[in-house]
Amino acid sequence: MADDKGFKSNGAPTPITVDVGGHALCARIVGEGPTVVLESGGSGQGVGTWGRDLERRLAERATVVTYDRAGVGRSGGTQAATVTEAADGLHRLVHALGLELPAVFLGWSYGGLVTQVHAARHPEDVSGLVFVDPTAAGTPPGSGPVRRLSFGAVSRLLRLRAAFGGRNAQELRELATILAGMPQAMEETARVRREVGLPPVPVRVVTAGRRPRMPRAHLEHLNADHLALAAQSPQGRVVVAERAGHQIPYEQPEAVLQALDEVLEATRA
Repeated sequence: MADDKGFKSNGAPTPITVDVGGHALCARIVGEGPTVVLESGGSGQGVGTWGRDLERRLAERATVVTYDRAGVGRSGGTQAATVTEAADGLHRLVHALGLELPAVFLGWSYGGLVTQVHAARHPEDVSGLVFVDPTAAGTPPGSGPVRRLSFGAVSRLLRLRAAFGGRNAQELRELATILAGMPQAMEETARVRREVGLPPVPVRVVTAGRRPRMPRAHLEHLNADHLALAAQSPQGRVVVAERAGHQIPYEQPEAVLQALDEVLEATRA
């Protein structure tokens, strides 16, 4: 039995599967009102990964969609080889679900890259954008070969850990695939943003106020990209989640809710 927000009475989520042409994606739809689509981080498993508290509070405001990207979690198909492929998969999903469009899209971490490319390629889908500590697009400071080796090394370590099995082995393999292609994904997103740009819709970039130690040049690159992302829209703004690190949906969910409220309000104006 489900309540009027789409959650089962025992607290468990209610996932569905939808055919997007050649394979099925696992998704969950809860709540009522304007459509809000959540694009998850690097692992690609979106169903249940934004935190039950935040999802329930989002469902009090909107029809909220979460999903597992192709080849990830409970979804069929194979993992996208590029950000563009992932973005087009998102486009197919929202149309296969028959959602009320245009919608507000929230992209967290790597999902921020996917959300940017989706918005650039399919602006008719989008009424507003919220980015939650998104991965910086473009080329970070430092040596390109060293950067590619570093991402490759982390990817191999994750695959090695997954080889020993365990409850999170599948998620580690999925994250390893994303990290192996991360330099190309960041450059691809920057190119799309430069050549096409985002639609002129309300934008909020929620950035973490508490960062782990990192070289100053990398921190400056991240902050500059968040500012540049917000500046893509005349209605764009950066919001700092002062009490949170990268896990903003868990550590300071009210920052995400406030950003969404502002974007929803702007879409009604």
